[in-house]
Amino acid sequence: MSMRKYIPLLLPCLLINTASAAEWIFNAQADPKFKYDDNELLREDRLDDFSLNIDPTLSLTRSLENSTSEVRLGYRISRYQDLKELDKENPFASFSTSYATERSTYGLSLNYAERESRDIAEEDTADFSNTSTTITKSISPSYSYRLTELDTISSSFSYQTRKQSDSGSNNTILGSSSNLTDNETASLNLAWQHQYTERLNAGLSVSYVNYQAESDRLDNKYDSYSLGLTSEYQLSELWSVNGLLGARYLDSENNPAIGPQTSDQSSGLNYSISTTREDELNSYTFSASRSLTPSSEGDVNEQDAYKFSYRRNFTEKLSGSLSASYRKYRSADDLDSTETKYIDFSPSLSWKLAEDWALVFSYRYRSVDESDGKDVDSNALSFNIDYNWDGIRFSR
Repeated sequence: MSMRKYIPLLLPCLLINTASAAEWIFNAQADPKFKYDDNELLREDRLDDFSLNIDPTLSLTRSLENSTSEVRLGYRISRYQDLKELDKENPFASFSTSYATERSTYGLSLNYAERESRDIAEEDTADFSNTSTTITKSISPSYSYRLTELDTISSSFSYQTRKQSDSGSNNTILGSSSNLTDNETASLNLAWQHQYTERLNAGLSVSYVNYQAESDRLDNKYDSYSLGLTSEYQLSELWSVNGLLGARYLDSENNPAIGPQTSDQSSGLNYSISTTREDELNSYTFSASRSLTPSSEGDVNEQDAYKFSYRRNFTEKLSGSLSASYRKYRSADDLDSTETKYIDFSPSLSWKLAEDWALVFSYRYRSVDESDGKDVDSNALSFNIDYNWDGIRFSR
């Protein structure tokens, strides 16, 4: 479904019940970003270039006492000085809504996006050299119900499809081709949460994920089941910790176009922990996790991820931030032994020119190290203009 056909489906949902008094907010932003990268595609044959990236976005939000809805429409536009083959204008659209009663909360989100595959590789394949475009469509309804003052049950479902546009397959200058596959992922999660004290919440989570990938070279299917214990603890007014610990089981079936069919069953440990602390001048966030992540290369990865971010307000106008992450990708079954490590490190400085305007200067280091021999890195300098417009507000 094209974006032009997709957007009208979102608007009627936002305009339901316009007879009720509601607050509307219209907003627009662009935030142009100028960048130089000495290895734009993270390849062994380094290609450096200057680029301009701008994401013009329009949003419309409608709020009532017990519900909120938002539509966002925009484009991701990229322009390169020399690597003209990377120039793109990718549309995106999203709709989200939530509605609450005394005991129940309903939610729904719809998304459509065309993105460069390398832009989402950190969460997906760890292949930043691919020049294809990924078209993603998803729908995610959710529901929660408060059984008692202390107990809540919730459920969520998500269905996502990804189609690959092999825009780089015939690229003679970049010499790139796509090995990504069309795929779809369906997931179901059920959870129970109990408040034990004013500071401690804990519960149980059960989930099922079905992943299927299909192309001319393969037809793979994966079923994943997991059970985990969840918790949330408020250490202080400024400091909180969230955690999950559980077990998972994966049933894999691989059908290559050439060669025998293979299958595998594996089990392992899933976990996640995150902590956040904020005060007037500083903000810290740290997280660590191990989870199963479907890959657009047709398999499922077991991914270890460690992330840290820090922000400091030096003065009323000057602030600094630092983000760092380390990820390790490996096949969740025994059918592939390849392991990939990815590092991302980025400090930045922001200078506030006015209430709504700021200039941001940043440096970014990335590296990919694969067990089959690939070891590459890149350095990037960027300058972007942030404009935080408060939007137009009106009621009716």
